[in-house]
Amino acid sequence: MRHGKRRSKLSMMTAHRNATVKNMVRSLFKYQKINTIHARAKEARRLAEKLVTLSKTNSVFARRRAYSVLGDRDLVAKLFNEIAPLFKNRSSGFTRIIPLGFRRGDGASLCILELTEKKIVEKLPKKKKTKDEEAKAQGKEEKKEAAKEVKHAKEEHEKEVKTEESKIKGIQKSKPTFDEEKRSEKARSEDKKAAGNRNFMKNLRGLFRKRGDR
Repeated sequence: MRHGKRRSKLSMMTAHRNATVKNMVRSLFKYQKINTIHARAKEARRLAEKLVTLSKTNSVFARRRAYSVLGDRDLVAKLFNEIAPLFKNRSSGFTRIIPLGFRRGDGASLCILELTEKKIVEKLPKKKKTKDEEAKAQGKEEKKEAAKEVKHAKEEHEKEVKTEESKIKGIQKSKPTFDEEKRSEKARSEDKKAAGNRNFMKNLRGLFRKRGDR
C-alpha cells in the first residue's frame, strides 16, 4: 500500500525514473542550473538537497554514499570541496525553482532548477598581442603565402611539361615512318592469305559431308 508516499512517478518505470533524476542532479552540480519541467524539477530537488546535506559531513562514509548516487569521482570531489562550503550558513533551501511559463506544443510548465549559492566564474580577458608576437605572426603568414606561390608555380610547370609531352606523342603517332608502313602492309597481306586458307578448308569439309550424305 502507498500510504504516505506522495512522490510523482513521472509516467516512467522505476529504473527509468531513478536514472533520469540522477542525471538531472549530476547536471545541476556540474552547471549550477538546469532547465526542465516542474514535475521533474521537484523530484530532482529532493535528491539534490539530500546530497548537499550529506556533503556537510566530510567523511569517507558520506563520500561513498554520494558516489553511489553520482557515479563520478570528480563530481563527488566538486560537491564536497566546492559546493558544500557555499552552504555553511544554511541548514536548508539549497536549491530553488524559478517558473518560466508553459511549453508550446504540450503545455508543460517549464522552470529553472538552480543552486541558491553559486560559485562565481570569472572570465579572463583576452591577452593583447605584443609587437614581437604580431611580427612573428606576420612572418608566419608571409612564409605560408610564399610556400603556396612556389607550390602553385611547380604545379603549373608540371602541367606545361605534360601538355608538351602529349603533343610530341600525338605528332609521332600521326606520322608513321617508312619501315612501319612496310610492316603494316606485310601484316595485312598475311592476314588475307590466312583468311583465304580458312575458307578453302571450310569448302573441302562441306564437299566431304555432301558425299557422305549421298
